[in-house]
Amino acid sequence: MSESWSRSQRQQSMTYPGIANLCMPPSSVTGSNRSRRPSWSDAKKVWNAGDEDHYSDSHTQILKKLDNYYRKVKRQILAFQSLTTGLFPNHLEPDKKVAHVVENVFCATAVWSLRQCYCKIDNDQGRAHELGQAAVKCMRGILDCWMRQAKKIEVFKGEQSPKDALHSKFNVLDGSEVEDADEVGQLQICAISIYLLTLVQMITSNLEIIFSMDEVNFVQQLIFYIERAYRTPDYGIWERGSKYNTNTCELHATSIGMAKAALEAMNGFNLYGDKGANWSVVYVDVDAHNRNRTTFDTLLPRESASKNTDAALLLTVSWPTFAVHDSTLVQNTIRKCIRKLRGTHGFKRFLRDGQYTDLESKDQRFYEATEIKKFDKNECQWPMFYAVMIIDGIFKNNQAQVDEYMAALNPLLRHTTEGEMMVHHYYVDHSRLHSSAQSEASERGNNQQLPFACSSEILYGNFFLFGQSVWIICQLLVDKLLTITDLDPIRRYLPPSDRPKANSRYSSIQDSLRYQYTPNIPKLITSSAYDPVYPKQQTTGVVPANVTFSDLVIHVVAISESVRLQQVLATYGIQTQTPKQVEPILIWPPSELVKAYTNLGINKKFGFSGRPDRPVGVLGTCKTYRICSKTVLCYPLTFETNDFYMSSDMTLLLDNIRSDFEFLTKCWRLKGRPIYLMMLRERHLRGPQKSDLLELLTSIRNGKLGTNIFVRLERLQTAISSACIEHLDFLNNSICTAIDWQSVAVHEYKNTSEIGQYKSLTDVSKTPFISEDIDYINSDFKDRTEEELREFICNTDISLGSLKKHALATYELYKTGGLDWMIKENYRVKNHLEHLLKEAATWQHWAVIRFVSSLLHKMVDSLAPSVTNLLVRGKTVTIGVFGHEETIIDKPIRPNEIFKILYDEKVFGNSIFHAVLLQEILINVSVFMLTSPQLFNGILKLRLGWLFQAMKLGLEHSSVDAEDPATLNTLSPNEIKQLVFYVLTSDSQQATPPTAGDVEQRSSFQKRQMDGALCRVPADFFEHVWSILERTPGGIKLCDALLPQQPTLSDMTDYELNFSLKIEEMLSRISDPAYRCLVVEMFELINVLLKRNSELRFTETLDVDYLINEAVKLYQQQTNSKDPYKDFYNLPIQLVGGSTGYMVRVIINYLFNANIQKADGIDLNMSTNTDICKIS
Repeated sequence: MSESWSRSQRQQSMTYPGIANLCMPPSSVTGSNRSRRPSWSDAKKVWNAGDEDHYSDSHTQILKKLDNYYRKVKRQILAFQSLTTGLFPNHLEPDKKVAHVVENVFCATAVWSLRQCYCKIDNDQGRAHELGQAAVKCMRGILDCWMRQAKKIEVFKGEQSPKDALHSKFNVLDGSEVEDADEVGQLQICAISIYLLTLVQMITSNLEIIFSMDEVNFVQQLIFYIERAYRTPDYGIWERGSKYNTNTCELHATSIGMAKAALEAMNGFNLYGDKGANWSVVYVDVDAHNRNRTTFDTLLPRESASKNTDAALLLTVSWPTFAVHDSTLVQNTIRKCIRKLRGTHGFKRFLRDGQYTDLESKDQRFYEATEIKKFDKNECQWPMFYAVMIIDGIFKNNQAQVDEYMAALNPLLRHTTEGEMMVHHYYVDHSRLHSSAQSEASERGNNQQLPFACSSEILYGNFFLFGQSVWIICQLLVDKLLTITDLDPIRRYLPPSDRPKANSRYSSIQDSLRYQYTPNIPKLITSSAYDPVYPKQQTTGVVPANVTFSDLVIHVVAISESVRLQQVLATYGIQTQTPKQVEPILIWPPSELVKAYTNLGINKKFGFSGRPDRPVGVLGTCKTYRICSKTVLCYPLTFETNDFYMSSDMTLLLDNIRSDFEFLTKCWRLKGRPIYLMMLRERHLRGPQKSDLLELLTSIRNGKLGTNIFVRLERLQTAISSACIEHLDFLNNSICTAIDWQSVAVHEYKNTSEIGQYKSLTDVSKTPFISEDIDYINSDFKDRTEEELREFICNTDISLGSLKKHALATYELYKTGGLDWMIKENYRVKNHLEHLLKEAATWQHWAVIRFVSSLLHKMVDSLAPSVTNLLVRGKTVTIGVFGHEETIIDKPIRPNEIFKILYDEKVFGNSIFHAVLLQEILINVSVFMLTSPQLFNGILKLRLGWLFQAMKLGLEHSSVDAEDPATLNTLSPNEIKQLVFYVLTSDSQQATPPTAGDVEQRSSFQKRQMDGALCRVPADFFEHVWSILERTPGGIKLCDALLPQQPTLSDMTDYELNFSLKIEEMLSRISDPAYRCLVVEMFELINVLLKRNSELRFTETLDVDYLINEAVKLYQQQTNSKDPYKDFYNLPIQLVGGSTGYMVRVIINYLFNANIQKADGIDLNMSTNTDICKIS
């Protein structure tokens, strides 16, 4: 094909009447597996180009072309396949006995692609079978290698530790682990994900790859393995980790996107193909898929914290993964790759990639801290990605893109006796840079003048099989022997709602956009679906002018705890049902569904347990389950009484219900409507919030919450007809009968005299308001003996007045012997604390609730996803007590690690209340990050202990009763949430303060305290510090820590996240929030002065502490202040009579060594200018 390639031939042969027509409409697809072998007559109908004189698709020519490709594949790919394992070696490895999983998957895909072409020929001389079995052998070879490491999966799915990861490299001859494997990046989520995705593609094309139920269980374990990709830092597809190549893992958008795509493909898929039964189906946690989706969408178009972009993203947003169908995200990602990475000889993998360059040391695996700068503008360029862009253009029917990259790629191929070969990479040959002019060109990064050399593997008979496989697939598509539907049988390139679904027995993930058209006049818009690179060549389409998105209707079923509660609510027009009235439908708590899923994937031969003990999220509980001929529904975790104490706050419960509805509206992507069970209990009517509950139920009855949430209050028997139904076929009768299911999850009051009858809400006893705090350090019980403590606990009734005393007395016993210390026979400290917790929850005594919960070491289930949600948005989290040592979290961690941080000496040892309050703050901050990310502008490091301090300051400032002020310990969880929101929105210079006149009442000292405690900095602050560092050869000194100019400027870039984190690390050394704010003001003033006076620079180290100290001294000299620092903190941010004037004078004196008083445009008598140091 390529030998006779010309532009005219390309224009004629590549004229597609419409690639969209290559896939049959869903109505014509009876199943995902084709039962009839397609023929060339079918292909001719699809490929009707309309110019048969120029392009002949006769049977003879097709056979001739296929024969040429068959010989190419045999010589270039299959000639290297291992006879024993079926794996392909990586020819760049020294001993050529190492197989890389990702490369092998692409080799198998290339062979399988040619097999797909031969499947259209009736007399294929057995080649379709031969090629298909070669692909099967490779896929089974990878599976066999992984099955030998089954013990690693069992450990990894609970711990996500790199040392327990499945290997991504194996010995070609026997499939064994590669020696010294721990020294390389084995943890590659993308490798397993691309394998699972390809497995589904091949099985859909009628290949048999999975042979036994043991293998089905193993694949199910692989799904568990990748479900938490959203919080599992790995080494990425290039096995390098971060771009600094220092053996550190990080979250990669490529890995998360491929995991998301694999989960979508595997959801409800039968691994035996169309011949399989129900027990060979694998399942996916829909909530895990949603977390991967949201994390992936958040990361794009960035690859990771250290990599601004990566060429591997092309493989993620386009073929073969198609992980996202948001046209804006796809466009931005591809454009960024082209802008940052495209060169004259291919794409760079990522910026400052030193691998395979002649500047890289061959003797060391990892780089030194200051080594990465030399690779800038000297990265290798990979022609393979030109072929990827050609394939992308074919899928998008973008002929201009295909022509452009085809013309760029052809000159880069190496012509050998084996045919055209894809070059591994081109590198900058520095040995050919002789003249100084060329050297200067290298430093400027002018790629046109840089001498590139081709990698030499082909000269020694070694082929780059990864790239060659992509090139063969590209040629098959360009020559129209392979269609995009042959290459993508499961139609990943289509939006989820347009893909054919063979089996409706299992839930399927649909498109994110639900909409309804209105009869308004249509309007023209520019379509960007086909061309993310060439906007001028885009076509136009017509869509309705008024489209209502997210019109999902949520079915709400209200379940009353008792008959009398049902009767009371009925008097207010709220129709509910009791658990007995919905029989034979069963209602389970979420814990029962977790118990059911623990039987998924169990295999005694491998030593596999089932699904890890993870809670089921809102999406999972809104599905309807068929289990052993029974219909089961679960109520959400929001109504779980055994959860963290936050569920005891009725106001917060109502807020969480609204949040659940909003979440379902945005994130429900399953076929069918969700059923949201509201489990109403009698305790919900206690307290002042009962009117809010009635108001919410009334709004639900009316069918709409807010402007975007549509609900429908239904009877369960009616709602189930349009529900999303999931059949858990892995639970057979023998398993179900052996498990004691808690099918009735609520309490039916049979003896009403025990609790008291009521007929209306006015008869319900009210909960008193309690604001009593606990001082456990100066307790009256601390000097009592154990016998006295036991006597008090056993002989004193628990009431509202004695709750606090019981908690303090029990705490003294806890200090003596811990939770297992005996109080009386068969009654331990833990038992009494749990009893106190229930009583305190009844009385809403929040100080006692938090105190006892902390002693019991309670944990919120969703802490780990909350941390991940903050990290993927570029934030760093620290956990600790204000004024004490903090623990920095800069990568996703497991729940047990968070538990250790909260309940070690740094937190629990310094403050018992902090261990639980910090959990509340973390959950609330994560929620606000999702709903109102603008609140965190200027906040790079979320120091929870400092945020706690800011909340204390905010509470003190807003306290009405000065004699008996409220404390954070006594506030309800909902009040804590509102206080967090108030603190985040009460920026001292925000245009619209939260309450009128509130900000004006604060002093400048209070404003600085608040801003410093929030760790907020102005817009572009870190870029300003970079500019200052560029003109400070001696570096910047703060709190005895020196930030040197070199190698900081050479190793990092001003837009790099890691530089911002480095500056934030320096600021974290400051212990006083007000002083931190003053330091930020000082940096901003220095930046203004240097920007207005381009000739100025610091000749010595910039000591920020010295400058602030001199400013305070200058202030004291002029005012004779007795407490100069406190008074200086209280100065307004202005030149005249404010802190700005004093700091400007000190900076100028520092620049000119107090000899030249040059202001260069800075008039100290000018009018007030608060914009110089405005905190954004």
